[in-house]
This record gives sequence, C-alpha cells and structure tokens, in this order.
Amino acid sequence: MEAQIRHTVCIVTYRRSSYLTRCLEALRNDVSESTQVVVVDASPESDRDAVHVAFPTAEYVHDTSVAGWMTRARNVALLSVKGRVVSFLDDDVVVRPGWQAAVLAAFEDAAVAAVAGRTCNGIDGEEHYAQPVGRLLPDGGLTEGFASLPTEPVDVDHGIGANMSFRTSVIARLGGFRDDYPGTAMREDTDIYLRVRAIGGRAVFAPEAVVDHLPAPHVTGARFDTRYKLYARRNHMVLLARDGGLRSPVLRRWIGREFRSVVRAPGLVGKASRFGVTAIGIGWGALAAVRDAAWNPTPPTRSDAKGARIRAALDEAAA
Repeated sequence: MEAQIRHTVCIVTYRRSSYLTRCLEALRNDVSESTQVVVVDASPESDRDAVHVAFPTAEYVHDTSVAGWMTRARNVALLSVKGRVVSFLDDDVVVRPGWQAAVLAAFEDAAVAAVAGRTCNGIDGEEHYAQPVGRLLPDGGLTEGFASLPTEPVDVDHGIGANMSFRTSVIARLGGFRDDYPGTAMREDTDIYLRVRAIGGRAVFAPEAVVDHLPAPHVTGARFDTRYKLYARRNHMVLLARDGGLRSPVLRRWIGREFRSVVRAPGLVGKASRFGVTAIGIGWGALAAVRDAAWNPTPPTRSDAKGARIRAALDEAAA
C-alpha cells in the first residue's frame, strides 16, 4: 500500500516562469522528499520542462481555461491533492528554511483547521503591527499584520493567499474555493478562512512559517490602479454579504465607512475619483450579491457539481 502523503503544496501560475522557477528551487531545498508539489499553469505555452528542472517530482497541470481566475486554478490543483495538509503558495514567494516544519507543527494541535503563514515584504518595521493580526472588524474592515512577528501563534479570522494552509478534510467539507472572485481575485483568501470559521474551524497565524514575497509585476494593469480598486470594493462587498447576509450590520457599517472615506481624498478631483470608484465597486458587488441571493449568510459548503467533484477527489487524501 502506498504510504500516506502528509503534505501537498500547490502553486498556481500565469506567465511568470522565472518567478515560478525561483519559488520551486527554494521549496525543493526545504520540504521532505515525500512532499507532493502540484503546479497549475494557465499560461498560453507549457512550462513543463522548466518546472521539472526546478522541482523534478512536481506534478504539472497545464490548463489555459483558468487564465485570470486564481481560485479556479486552485480548485484544479485540489483535484490532484494527496496530502492530509494542503498549502498554497503564490508563485512569487520564496520559502525560508523551516517553513514546512513550522506549517506542520501548527497542525499538531487537533483543533487547528487552517494556518496563515508569515509573509514578509522587505519593508522596514513590518515585524511590528499595532492591531490584532488577521481580524474581521465590527465595521467590516480587515486587519493585516501578516509580516509581523508575535512571540507565538495567534488565532485569526483570515489569512493571506500567498502563504496559507489547511487540513485537507476541511477543504473537502467546504467543497473547495468559491471560484467567482474575479479580476485581482482579492478576498478569495479571506473567503475561504471565513468559511472555515463558519463550520467551527480554528485558524492560527504561525509566524515561524515564513516566506519572502518578492512580487512579480501584474500581467495586466498595476497593483493599486483603478481596476484594482474597483475589484477590491466589488469583492469585499460580496465577501461581507456572503458572510453575514445583505442585511448584516457589519456590511452597512463598512459601506458607510467607505463613503465617509471619500472626504479624506485630496482635492475635488481626488474626491470625485474616490467617490466614483467606491460607488461603482460597491454597486457592482451589490448586484453580484443579489444575484447570489445572499440576503442571509451563504452556506459555507459548496453544494454544486464542482464542489461535489472536489469533495470526492479529496476524500481519500483526507481519510
């Protein structure tokens, strides 16, 4: 009988071969030989040969149909997962020595369902963070602090997609990721953590599970451009509606906060631009939430055919 694989690492990528190679080379130096690595590449041209040079045993899936949809690519990766713990890394991170050991150590606590790793950005002072790490606030905002350095693991509401890990049994129960967070795919990582919380799972921030985020340029547009800001508001609106329902006081407080922030924008042009992005993004998200029938909190477990397929694929690994 084949030995049970304890850990699967999934990486999705799109037209960033050199960054992916760097990521895989660092990963190969840290993980055990029994670790399963799955790469899902949505690029127009296959990068199979380069992947196998960087990590000879990696399982490579070339699927152009998921280009521009990070969560759909992650769900494709889930179909191949064999480990009891599954981690997701962005293709532009580099794991530090001891990353795998720290991830698996966090799951030694049977109550832990999800782990958010530390993601460093090379910014002076980022190891200090004044607010609680990874919290959903009463006004609908999110705290970050995923580059901070607390003295021990701390409980969180959400984590960062560049460095996140889950019990495979939990992902199987959820039916994988919701794959309809478009554009920059912002909030798809928060969504999966909030769904873990909704079924009673505990998530922790493990500061010793460290990666360095050495960001690649966006293939289309740039980080924090208008397109990015529109998707950020659209996706956040959908996230809060799904978590608490369209009648949620948290959602109402967040909408109010976003429109109040318009007055802080510099100058009339800045205020007009901020108002337009806010109104369009929130309106766009509201339409999506209504179409999603999210008047009440959306059930965290997927009941559609794709969710069932993912659940069936993961059941054996989770056993």
